[in-house]
Amino acid sequence: MPRAVRPKFSKVPEEMQQWAGLLEAELASWPAVTARRMFGMIVFYRKGVIFAALPRTKMFASPHAVAFKFYKIPPRLRKLLEADTRVAHPVRENGRWISFEIGRDADLKDALSWFERAYESAGKES
Repeated sequence: MPRAVRPKFSKVPEEMQQWAGLLEAELASWPAVTARRMFGMIVFYRKGVIFAALPRTKMFASPHAVAFKFYKIPPRLRKLLEADTRVAHPVRENGRWISFEIGRDADLKDALSWFERAYESAGKES
């Protein structure tokens, strides 16, 4: 039986680490959120259900990405995801990580918006 292929991790540039630090401070202030370090990242849970990942030293896919997770992706949400060019495409099935590219300060607001949606989705799973 072939071995499972592990995801490739990218080193995170200093600028992205700073952006991730700002996002981390915001996510940590949300109700019922806990955080844990994992594989060079910090992951966030809402009542034990994982919903977000930020890079510290490594990130899967792109060194300028953050990630969020939806457990159910209704058609309206799928359209929003597919319309955002900073979201990695194609958007996979429910329960998969979705990467969001950050290229400038202004993208942080939109990243928080996606995290908020993922946070709400996690709340429905707990």
